[in-house]
Amino acid sequence: MSRPPRPPRDASRRYHDRVARQYDAIYDDPYWAFHDELSWRLVKPHLPRDATAACCDLGCGTGKWGLKLLKSGYPTTFVDHSGSMVEQARARVEEMGGRAKKATLLVADIVDLSAIPAESFMLTTAMGDPLSICSDPAAAAREMFRTTRPGGVVIATADNKLAALDHYVERGNLDALEQFVRTGRTNWLTADERERFELTTFTPASLRRLFERAGFEVLGVAGKTILPVRQNKRLLEQDEAAVRRLLALEEELAKDPAAAGRAGHLQITARRPAAGGAE
Repeated sequence: MSRPPRPPRDASRRYHDRVARQYDAIYDDPYWAFHDELSWRLVKPHLPRDATAACCDLGCGTGKWGLKLLKSGYPTTFVDHSGSMVEQARARVEEMGGRAKKATLLVADIVDLSAIPAESFMLTTAMGDPLSICSDPAAAAREMFRTTRPGGVVIATADNKLAALDHYVERGNLDALEQFVRTGRTNWLTADERERFELTTFTPASLRRLFERAGFEVLGVAGKTILPVRQNKRLLEQDEAAVRRLLALEEELAKDPAAAGRAGHLQITARRPAAGGAE
């Protein structure tokens, strides 16, 4: 069976330009609130101690994670390949009054951050799976390394290859399953075929290798969510005490690295080695 034609290179940008105004509403859901809380708990231990340390939100979308960094007092650069997304982020930044002066907004693809000087950031977040969406994850990882200061940290998310296997098995197409297992590539399906874009998925091990080859020291790879709460949202619609119990269970399960294989998304924390190898 021949492989279907690859989507146009700018399909992802087209899609994100179109949905920018509705993007936050798409993810206004108890599951994504739970998912975000898990994500932020993994970020918080790596916030720079120096409040003047520059941070970056790659694939910023409407600015969710960059705004958290900005609110924490860090000078923050917001980067997205969609100009419409950057404009949504800009509107939210401007609502922050004086803190907006610490924000820089840039339209750029994470595979080419040449507009950003080397060794600029102590912390970079790349949430919402821009590594999976971009055209060249290896180039993106190298750019993250180049723009990270020695001793600085990158925290990025990606789609989990193992979680997508059920989709191909349920379709009953053995050719498509074999192709996916070999390449890890699939498509984001939208109603408009012109907006369908290719995704690269990773296993926990392949995501780790991607960052190690770029020069990083990998501190950990976590899965989100390990518990199947997305299919059982009623658990998240109970009281706050129930949500706290579920968060505690996620953190307990995550202590076993193998648990990440169950999750839909992976979150990697990687550090650029300090100059001279010192901590």
